[in-house]
Amino acid sequence: MTMLKPFLVLFSAVALFSQASKPSLPEVLTAHLKNTPRLHVAFTQTRTLAALSRPLKTSGRLVLAREYGVIWQVQKPLNLTYVVGPKGMLEVGPDGKAKLKNAKDVPMVAQMGRILQALLQGRWSALEDFFTLRGEGTSEHWKIFLVPKPQTAAFLKGVQVNGGKFIDRIHVDEPSGDAMDLVFERPRPDEPLSDEEQRLFKFE
Repeated sequence: MTMLKPFLVLFSAVALFSQASKPSLPEVLTAHLKNTPRLHVAFTQTRTLAALSRPLKTSGRLVLAREYGVIWQVQKPLNLTYVVGPKGMLEVGPDGKAKLKNAKDVPMVAQMGRILQALLQGRWSALEDFFTLRGEGTSEHWKIFLVPKPQTAAFLKGVQVNGGKFIDRIHVDEPSGDAMDLVFERPRPDEPLSDEEQRLFKFE
């Protein structure tokens, strides 16, 4: 379960966010992300656990489609696929069997899901009920710091998102002393969805 938690953490079926009347600094820095309706990107995740001497590493690919949701495909060291969309969350195991998942099964799902959605939409104000936000840098090189408010602090200690034209890295600190680093590489913003990806988004 320890290996699966970081992947589930990043997803939730997040509803529409309200539009802020005045953009915040994080929104200004990342406004260009609104022009990316689809994105294919490779990822490497390093999970550092306080109880283990060596970090756990996984890698794979991420597909982001604003109109459909997110496909998170873990390729190493095991093969797992998670799909999040309007219908909820789907998990496809190494044997190819699919089953629906409930975001409530994992406490941090909703919070990290909102972070990912806000990043894709360039609407950080959607997170202000849960975090105090601070941004710095330029649209070419920016950092967004999220300090959890009391209702979020039980699950997260702090989050830092780095990026430029696209997202480069997410670092998450947890109250337990555990930490997670996600590094994104080789973004492909213009690549259309494959037939298989469209099928997954339909939960077929």
